[in-house]
Amino acid sequence: MQRLLLVIYTVLSCCLISAQNLCEFPQNQVLSERLANYQMEVVLNHNEKLITGTQTIEWINNSPDSVNHVEMYMYLNAFKDYNSSYLRNTRANVMGQDISDRPKEDWGYITLNSVKTLGSDKELSRKYIQKLDGNEQDESVIRIDLIYDIAPGDTLILNTEFVSKLPRTIARVGYAENDFQFFVHCYPKLGVFEANEEGIWGWNCHQFLQHMEFYGEFGTYDMSITTDQKMQVGGSGCRVDRVDNNDGTVKHVFRAEDVIDFAWVAYPDFEIHTDNWNGIDIELFYPDHHKNHVPRIVGAVKNSLEFMHEHVGAYPYPKITVMDPPALGMRSGFMEYPTFITGGSFYGFPKAVRSLESLIVHEFCHQYFMAVVATNEKEAPWLDEGFVTFFEDDIMEAYYGEGNNSLVDMLGYKMSNIDKTRNEYVSMRNRRQSVITEKSWKISGDYKGLIYAKTSLILRSIKNVMGDELFYDLTRTYFDRQKFTHARKSDFVALVRHTAQQHLDKVTRNQVFALLEIGLDRPDVCDFAVTAVESTKQNNHYLSSITLQQLEDFVIPVEIQISYTDGSIENVIWEVSDLHKVIEVKSSSPVESVVIDPEQKLLIDVNLNNNSYTGESNSMTVTKYFSRALYWTQNMVQSITALM
Repeated sequence: MQRLLLVIYTVLSCCLISAQNLCEFPQNQVLSERLANYQMEVVLNHNEKLITGTQTIEWINNSPDSVNHVEMYMYLNAFKDYNSSYLRNTRANVMGQDISDRPKEDWGYITLNSVKTLGSDKELSRKYIQKLDGNEQDESVIRIDLIYDIAPGDTLILNTEFVSKLPRTIARVGYAENDFQFFVHCYPKLGVFEANEEGIWGWNCHQFLQHMEFYGEFGTYDMSITTDQKMQVGGSGCRVDRVDNNDGTVKHVFRAEDVIDFAWVAYPDFEIHTDNWNGIDIELFYPDHHKNHVPRIVGAVKNSLEFMHEHVGAYPYPKITVMDPPALGMRSGFMEYPTFITGGSFYGFPKAVRSLESLIVHEFCHQYFMAVVATNEKEAPWLDEGFVTFFEDDIMEAYYGEGNNSLVDMLGYKMSNIDKTRNEYVSMRNRRQSVITEKSWKISGDYKGLIYAKTSLILRSIKNVMGDELFYDLTRTYFDRQKFTHARKSDFVALVRHTAQQHLDKVTRNQVFALLEIGLDRPDVCDFAVTAVESTKQNNHYLSSITLQQLEDFVIPVEIQISYTDGSIENVIWEVSDLHKVIEVKSSSPVESVVIDPEQKLLIDVNLNNNSYTGESNSMTVTKYFSRALYWTQNMVQSITALM
């Protein structure tokens, strides 16, 4: 009976879609396994800031095990009260706001009113679970026990009824004044049933904690959203219909294919701008007072599409939607969802500060690593945020950099995106606080400096060592192999190691291996220094003693360039098997300068100022310290501007 009902359900769904499909999805193109598919009908009561919804979920068991229960995310309950694991001990400062005295109406929640299997009237038993921290008051994950096991290869269909109430925005999801309402992670959503590192299958469905983002299974979403007719509505995927109900409401119908989530926004005062890049539709929702930013935002999206197409792979979806929130909804910005990203600008945002473009580029690049490669942002956030930061910097340098000014070029101050990323790492109070590959909920301290910046600098160091051509061959191969899977650390590391073994000499290969093994799995810090150069003249030649030190503990081969006053140059490799080394050189002229890593390939070195020695004068050192002071000033200006 279950299989017959499934066939009827599938046929009716396909007929409905084909009859209304106004979206330009490539016909019969299935990109993922589509293991978790959703049909939802929700009705928005914008005055109460809530939706009532019905949901049909189709889940396919692709494991070798029978499954007797499912686990689902109930993210909105993180904003139910102070007792949720997300908000415990953080009420004084969440995204820059004090929520310590929050009225009842400003909280949100999600309630699963009914859950049944297709063809059954029996309610399934359910309970909230807290595997990570045991906080019994946390309701961000729910377990649903099934009345029969789902055998390998079989399909489960669940029918649910739910109510979701938006909070006044604390972090991303929520509402603001003038009926701005942003619905993300606002429906009961399946976790991912997968094998762990030991090969044991189970539900990967972690509670929602600080620093955590999201993880979901690929599938299709057929969404029917009924709102007041005054609302402008944008969402993931493509709009396939808009139906006037002749009662003051409108039904907005969306379909998204091969995605891991669905996001949507409703706001009566949005303007809409549409554009296109090589057949990919671009739709921008923005408040009228941001209209001067439209060319900047759309330009950043087009630049990102072009660069990522060339260096990583083709954007696989027919559309990208951008939502630039109004000022009072700003905390809903700065985020990514499948085929849907959010900005964060304000009226009069200066053109000389390109943090708006940088933000849009960053969020767009998530489409490749969060949405398509779909790494687990909870367990391995570096595989998304670190890769995205790397390509954000790449794109900003490629399209906006004229020297050192890709991010800031204002009143004589200049700064590049790469400079900003380096500063986020080198200015960490404790660079040894954790390893990059740690699970998100176990990381304390400077999360961004570690996960975003340090990862990006390791990738950039690998690129500098490998060379652009080989590195981008690697990123294209990684994306092509891992798209519409759930890539893990082992997938990336194995590819890099294989590429290095096949194409690099011993020294550069060992540099890459050190960057992988030490950079990812150990908290070691890199700080090379030239600490002394002593020369004596003997007859017609000079004997020079050059003292080098690794002031920290990151062991990696590095190039040393020795220049002499007669213009000759000698390059040697310091294997750094010892953290202290003395190089003895005999030459016909005095040593003029010594430089460690002369091409500055190893950007994980936390202090580049002590990498060189010059025998002529200390003017170069003075210049470096002046430049360093200017660099910090630039960061201060940029940071203040970004917070305006």
